[in-house]
Amino acid sequence: MKKEEWGNIFGDTPEGFHNSVNSALKEISEREEIKMSKSVFTKKVVVAAAIVAAFGVTAVAAMKANIIESHTDLRSAVSDIEEIQQMSDDEKLDVKYPDEFTNGYKFDKGYESNNTAVDDEGNVIREYKSFSLDYVKDGKTISLFAEPNADITELPEGYNTVDVNGTEVYTIEAVFKFVPPDYEMTEQDKEDEASGKYVFSYGTDEVEIQTMRQVMWKDGNVMFSLLDSEGTTDMDELVSMAEDVISL
Repeated sequence: MKKEEWGNIFGDTPEGFHNSVNSALKEISEREEIKMSKSVFTKKVVVAAAIVAAFGVTAVAAMKANIIESHTDLRSAVSDIEEIQQMSDDEKLDVKYPDEFTNGYKFDKGYESNNTAVDDEGNVIREYKSFSLDYVKDGKTISLFAEPNADITELPEGYNTVDVNGTEVYTIEAVFKFVPPDYEMTEQDKEDEASGKYVFSYGTDEVEIQTMRQVMWKDGNVMFSLLDSEGTTDMDELVSMAEDVISL
């Protein structure tokens, strides 16, 4: 499968789903043809879907859109922070992207997505661009998303809020237990699911446990989120990174 097709394999999906899929897939090789085992590709898709299932944040266009159709050419990664900043400025986003966070995460690459907001009857409300940026440190990646004219309308159970310089920041954390498609849950699994200890997600080759964290906030007409899909950064550090962006 060609890389540019990957961003569209799920069809018309809610905005948050598409962004999480992009975050999980866009680290793949920049070659025109992708040579990847089915198991690796499946894991990335399962992780992407699980993020949305657990975090379940509804971020909708302020103009009452029902669906956000979003497309990203994963070959078009931008490696210059000034270039991605200019692209964002051209779209009139009141945003300043950090080149480096105070905790040492440095800008690696950014992406521009083309979005179409559609109402209940399938009418196009408007078209706009959004942006995602990857920051890396010691082989770990944190993704920053910027969505214009979006509102946080629904949050999953268990979220918390933190006041950061007068801005309300939402924090969301979930521990996933990825299991094979034919996995049969034990009584302990059922107890863990009921208690909220684990969020179960089917589709991987082996049983794996992974923590994912996200922080979100609204600043002006832009909704921001920072996503750690690898569970390598604690929540306090993510909130600190949010503070870096807010202070800009």
